[in-house]
Amino acid sequence: MRKISGKRSFVLMLLLIFACSGALTACGFQNKSEQVGGSAVSGAAPTIDATLTQEGTSAVISYKVSNLKIAGDSMGAAPKQGEGHLHIYVDGVQKAMLKTDAPVRLENIPPGKHTIKLSLQQNDHVPLNVEKVFDVTIKK
Repeated sequence: MRKISGKRSFVLMLLLIFACSGALTACGFQNKSEQVGGSAVSGAAPTIDATLTQEGTSAVISYKVSNLKIAGDSMGAAPKQGEGHLHIYVDGVQKAMLKTDAPVRLENIPPGKHTIKLSLQQNDHVPLNVEKVFDVTIKK
């Protein structure tokens, strides 16, 4: 048997690693986990789409959540697969918990630059790490 050393052994080792990893992927051995942050949501990942309309010192946010049922009755309960609600933050301060899909109106926002964030939550208020962020400037 012939010994291979130095550069040749290193190159041979790399070729074997790439060949084996390609074979495993082709056979279906790949990580398909979609779980985010220990959530109770499985299957298709939840998403949020939202629009913000500014009206003077107010903002109206309309939103649509996909792959997650907004379950206001379960807010504060144990996590249940496929259920949750939203938290809304202005400049990092929680302003409301949204338990329906109705538009929300934020009023009397002080003049200046602000960040408004919608965040999907599990029933027990653990974030699902799905957010929609708006940067707005309220004029005097």
